[in-house]
Amino acid sequence: MYNRFFFLLILFIIGQSVLVKAQNKIDSSFKPEKNGYQMVFSDEFNKGLVPNNNDWLHRINQKMGGNSTQENVKVTTLPDGIGCLQINFTNDSTLSLEKQYKGGGVVSTHNFGYGYYEIRVKLYGGNKELSGLHQSFWSMGLTGTNEGEGKGVRDALVNKDLIPQENRVLEIDGFEHNSKDNTLAQNYHIYTPTHLSEAPKNKPIKQDLSKWIVMGYEWLPDRINFYCNRQLFSTKYLADKWKVYAPQNFWLTALPVNLNAWGGLNIPPKDAAMNVDYFRFYAKKNAATNLVGNASFEYGAKGNTYPIAWIVTRTDGNNPDAVKVINDSIGAQEGKHYLEIKQDKNYKATMKQILEFIPDGKYSFSARVKGNVGDKSGVLTIYSGKKSKTIPIKATDKWQQIKLNDIQVANNNATIQISVFGDAGKLLDIDDVVFQ
Repeated sequence: MYNRFFFLLILFIIGQSVLVKAQNKIDSSFKPEKNGYQMVFSDEFNKGLVPNNNDWLHRINQKMGGNSTQENVKVTTLPDGIGCLQINFTNDSTLSLEKQYKGGGVVSTHNFGYGYYEIRVKLYGGNKELSGLHQSFWSMGLTGTNEGEGKGVRDALVNKDLIPQENRVLEIDGFEHNSKDNTLAQNYHIYTPTHLSEAPKNKPIKQDLSKWIVMGYEWLPDRINFYCNRQLFSTKYLADKWKVYAPQNFWLTALPVNLNAWGGLNIPPKDAAMNVDYFRFYAKKNAATNLVGNASFEYGAKGNTYPIAWIVTRTDGNNPDAVKVINDSIGAQEGKHYLEIKQDKNYKATMKQILEFIPDGKYSFSARVKGNVGDKSGVLTIYSGKKSKTIPIKATDKWQQIKLNDIQVANNNATIQISVFGDAGKLLDIDDVVFQ
């Protein structure tokens, strides 16, 4: 009897130990809401037959032996009842080799900054016989030199002053997957002043691609944390040259790639596809974090004069040529560059930055300004929801700080706008812009 009692006691203790370990494992998983985040954007991909064109552009280009096409991207319901974004991988052997293989992708019309990005995805591949498709979950800003993202739609958004003409600052690869194996790799790129890349120190993660997996990355000012099934597995620390910031577009892509190192192209079976159940973005308040992209106008290759990440307004009689980045390490208030608004004729110029998907609440704004635009005026306005706050910019021959406090952000967005009505030859200089 005693032996049986002790045997049962030992089983109970072992069971409790296993339960505690299991509970600890569950408790160690990343929970956005318990880490101060709130979900401010989601697409569950369960409405309509195609992605919502208010939120997504199609990736349309020819690259690395394959083609990204609009017709290969659809919103559908799988046999298990899950609604998803489906990027099909197809082959048509009646076409010439450079046109045979097709994939696709979507690029967000919105820009997303610091926060937690998550998708639930089922990938194509897992062995050498299924090679040929490069699938990715990533962030990167659009630029005027893109090969075809948006196919004219992006340009229409630029011309309507809805997105910057130039916005490529960095790239975060939540995963890149070459379908010949089950390895999901992470990477980080910067594009200013030149293109450099460095992967996280940890090894890429391996997953069973026959199952749904949840992939995420948390973009913070000093690091990027990478998650699989909400378990942290890798971190890229950001310092020195790697520490650049501007809200960027978000991408979901599946590109056929004819590279031997990636397995080469194989004819895909019927129904080959990358399936994405949802995309969700979470943001949280951080009083010490500046949410302005390219806040001191430092980004860009040598000789660049366009303020990357900023919208230089083209409509309503504005003169976009009046807005230029100046390289002057002595005259700059912060870094080596500042923005100058000036033209040799009477002019109107407006520049703005639209900050999307940020937490509601009270914010403050500050910037350094210098100059005299003549008898006209310069004015700073912050828009959010149905309200706005405005402050005039007074003439000064030395750098001075302008401030606005108690700015109420509503509907998770705010627009910072500086407008100048200038006399010929008169100017306004701007540097060190902060919204936090």
